[in-house]
Amino acid sequence: MNKLLRLWLGGLFCAVSFLGWGPLKAQVPVVPSLDELHLPFGAQDYENFESPEKVFYPETWFHYIGGNVSLAGITKDLEAIAAAGFSGIQLFHGQFGGIWPGTDGQITCLSPKWDAAVQHTAKECERLGLRFTMQGCPGWAMAGGPWIRPEQAMRHLVWSRTDVTAKESDAIVLPAAFSKEEDWRDYRDVAVIAFPTPLDDTGNPLRPETVRSNTEHDWAKVLTGEASIQLGAVTKDNPYRIDVTLPQETVVRTVEFPSINGLSHAWCYEPGVNVRVQAVMPDGEEVNILHTDLPQSSWQDDRPITLACRETEPTRNYRITIVNQHDITLGNVFLFSGARKNNWESEAGWTLRSIERGGQSVEQSKEAYVAQSGIVDLSDKMASDGTLDWKVPDGAWTILRIGHVNAGMKNGPAPPEGTGWECDKLSRAGSDTQFDGYIGRLIQNGGALGGGLLNGLLFDSWECKTQTWTPDMEQEFYQRTGYALRKWIPALFGYVVDDPERTARFLIDWRRVVGDLFADNFYGNMAERAKQNGLSISYETAAGDIFPADIMEYYKYADVPMCEFWQPFTEGYVGSLNFKPIKPTASAARLYGKPRVAAEAFTSFNHTWDENFQMLREVANVNCVEGVTHLIFHTYTHNPQVDFLPPGTSFAGAGIGTPFLKGQTWWKYMKEFNTYLARCGYLFERGCPVSDVLWYLGDEIDHKPDQQAPFPDGYKYDYCNPDVLLTRLSVRDGKIVTPEGISYEVLWMPSTYRMLPETLEKIYELLCDGAVVVGEAPQGLATLSGGDAAQRRFDEAVSKIWGEKPASGTREVGNGKIISGMSIEQVLTRLEIQPDVHASGALWLHRTTGDVDWYYVCAPKGSGFEGVVDFRSTGRVRLWDPVDGSIEDIPCEQRDGRTLVALDLAPSGSCFIVFEKGEKQKKVSQQRTFETVAVLDGEWEFLFPEGWGTPRSVRSELKPWKDLDLSQEGKSFSGTVEYRTSFELPHFKKNRSYQLDLGRVERIAEIWINGKQVETLWTEPYRADVTDYLQKGENTICIKVTNTWFNRLVYDAGQPEEARKTWVLKWPDRSAPLRESGLLGPVVLRQQR
Repeated sequence: MNKLLRLWLGGLFCAVSFLGWGPLKAQVPVVPSLDELHLPFGAQDYENFESPEKVFYPETWFHYIGGNVSLAGITKDLEAIAAAGFSGIQLFHGQFGGIWPGTDGQITCLSPKWDAAVQHTAKECERLGLRFTMQGCPGWAMAGGPWIRPEQAMRHLVWSRTDVTAKESDAIVLPAAFSKEEDWRDYRDVAVIAFPTPLDDTGNPLRPETVRSNTEHDWAKVLTGEASIQLGAVTKDNPYRIDVTLPQETVVRTVEFPSINGLSHAWCYEPGVNVRVQAVMPDGEEVNILHTDLPQSSWQDDRPITLACRETEPTRNYRITIVNQHDITLGNVFLFSGARKNNWESEAGWTLRSIERGGQSVEQSKEAYVAQSGIVDLSDKMASDGTLDWKVPDGAWTILRIGHVNAGMKNGPAPPEGTGWECDKLSRAGSDTQFDGYIGRLIQNGGALGGGLLNGLLFDSWECKTQTWTPDMEQEFYQRTGYALRKWIPALFGYVVDDPERTARFLIDWRRVVGDLFADNFYGNMAERAKQNGLSISYETAAGDIFPADIMEYYKYADVPMCEFWQPFTEGYVGSLNFKPIKPTASAARLYGKPRVAAEAFTSFNHTWDENFQMLREVANVNCVEGVTHLIFHTYTHNPQVDFLPPGTSFAGAGIGTPFLKGQTWWKYMKEFNTYLARCGYLFERGCPVSDVLWYLGDEIDHKPDQQAPFPDGYKYDYCNPDVLLTRLSVRDGKIVTPEGISYEVLWMPSTYRMLPETLEKIYELLCDGAVVVGEAPQGLATLSGGDAAQRRFDEAVSKIWGEKPASGTREVGNGKIISGMSIEQVLTRLEIQPDVHASGALWLHRTTGDVDWYYVCAPKGSGFEGVVDFRSTGRVRLWDPVDGSIEDIPCEQRDGRTLVALDLAPSGSCFIVFEKGEKQKKVSQQRTFETVAVLDGEWEFLFPEGWGTPRSVRSELKPWKDLDLSQEGKSFSGTVEYRTSFELPHFKKNRSYQLDLGRVERIAEIWINGKQVETLWTEPYRADVTDYLQKGENTICIKVTNTWFNRLVYDAGQPEEARKTWVLKWPDRSAPLRESGLLGPVVLRQQR
């Protein structure tokens, strides 16, 4: 051991000795006790709501950045985190920038120093009672490292195409798709296959003779891929029109556009692009050969989109029409005479996009397809140098040399010494190697985290795109489908094999196999390895978000399914519901019996240093209504500097995330916010959720549903996948139920284009047992497995459910009903299922224990809510306030099994309305009214802390600090200012309630009256009951108001570095206008009438 390391470890042991690390606090469990969550409602609920157990408090991510780590800094950070009420941390090691000022030395990821720092972190968590979880690799994405060799990495299929005729039999050399000189690619052959070249298939795009348009863009170069153009948004009344003339009469069978993500990264989930292609016949007739909206994609989509066209007679002239709702970048539009499977890049699993139905069954010549019977396997006829020993039959032939390579994905952003290939996600060997190389090294064989120091394992962001191969793929495919893969492989490269329908069914089988391997061999195996080592496991969205697999099934292996939400709200991309929807994760948790839905909370690309509790509360409220129950903050970045300039680092200069740091102006009030979230979390996880509709996602492995899809107001739904349908649903008293007791009135199947026979048989079983099912008869099988027997099972099940001639209306099947030809809104009305809530704009969710129902109600985005909420529940009604933990009976009107409650919620306001069915409603007078006793509108004393360019004391009426008669530095103050004044109360009435209304506060107010602390107000309305603190005669009042760091950082950003009194990695714009801060009023004391 070298001298420096001995000294560093000696410092660690000294720190250990000094800190004592004992007595240890009890560790926080990964989730609450299921038995306790489902107890009958009682007195313990009032206690747990007012003072929630620690398990319900948020956790936070905790990031090391580069080598900027110190033991003293870790201790300071974790003590601050524990004091703020967090229940645990989740440790990452990321990499941005270089060495930070005030940092002594650097550590190297995976070195002995690093091991010691991680151990110190774990032991400090143990001392402080914090749950300790680690990301499963360096960086935040996703599961890789330097221990993964190229052959153990994620793999992709590659292929080269060679077209030959009988005349060329003597000299055929097949090129590899990748040079073997690229060692890291680790190229390996899979197969060589040949087939008669399909009609008009050259593999190359058609080159126009002339191109004309209604715009000035260089469309000719777009049609040949030689230029990109920017297209502003247009409407259908003024579209982009491109008229293409080809050198000779040709049939266009395929059109290729760039990736959806390439068109518009910001709108990849809601592209808003409509495309029409018309063949202009010699007589002038315009024939539509393609008309579709481009499907939703993802931010990692890097594959072009191929669209199949209806075949016409050959013509020279074609017209392309584009209508785009948003600005786009168009890199190419290619026309092909060869046929390709519609949207094959997605259906073959190279990327993830929604199924595009428009070109699913276009009519084209059979000669344009590859006949499976004509495919010849030449794998044993190729030498290692690519020489092919084969006598080519008559005619034109296409030969594909197929291999697989390292996909080139790496974990990150991680320190260089912690960066390596992403492991193979489709094999257990890949996930085993990953586990052993990182977490296993730490927890096993005397590792730094041995002895149970690590509590949990996390896998965060899936940023490694997709995977299309693993060495055992052909065997795995056969075992899971019952038929051989090899002669279907051309379909994975876009060829139509036999016909579009059979190709589509094969590709569904392919996506299902890849998805099963992904779920079982990565997530399932990682869960198994975690449990073997006493660890919990949680992970975020991947399937149905980036990876083409079942959007819910992989979550069955998680102890805590996770999602994420961003701030601020936006209409597209990050901050929008369609970017990272909560509903699929929440549905998976509910239907697989998981009590907790965690979320990476408040991540952002809009880091401002003006973040505050009220705006964060609004973001949390909206996402919790979608199903989040437990928040894990993004992020607390470790600050190695001790006694350094505030506020300290944020998530590096990248400006990502919300800066939850001990140096924040508002950190001393962090526990107030966390307790609010813990109270909400308690009732979000207590009991069972209530939803009327179970939305079946179908059998075809599709993208996540549109979160803006129309759905009737007043009702809730959960998603259901094939695995849950087949293994976890039954019928009780006419309702569809899970083993945990969650029930649904209706099973809704909006997507039944293709279905599996086993799905239909299960639906028939549910119907016979009394379920109500809504959906149309499917058009075909969603598999090639099972052959004729599967088709017979399919036909029989369809007949039993929908009858010999399916028709619209209600059909009784056994004790249940199948309803067709109606919208879900019409069905709910016909079944007389009343809306659960009429809320006129308020957001809500509903949970129950059977004898008690509670509704969480919050204001909509960007506004408050004032109005009457109509609930489908009765009983004693009380309002539970998660801000202060209070519970009170409230006035209401009950009739016909419903209850009307008037609510007035400030912006970001929320409450729980709790119905106790076994108790009578108490008589409660209508809303209390108050009269003004005093308006404190005179001069106040402002007391500023020293050292920030302000006088100690300023006297003024209430106004923003930036408008006081101060120096520019003083106007830019950030921190806490005390406001002091006094007032007379000559007629204090002890039998009346008194309320102090502070009016407008920017941002947090701590109230003191007559030397006693009253309350901290961190969100609207800034009102407090002050009855117990007032006295007759003179009363002194002190309001301590805290703003954000924004103003001071704007000021310091314009100062020389040596003159700054703050330090951050990302500064606001020095020319930004200062924000209004302070107590702005009016401050009014009111007395109850």
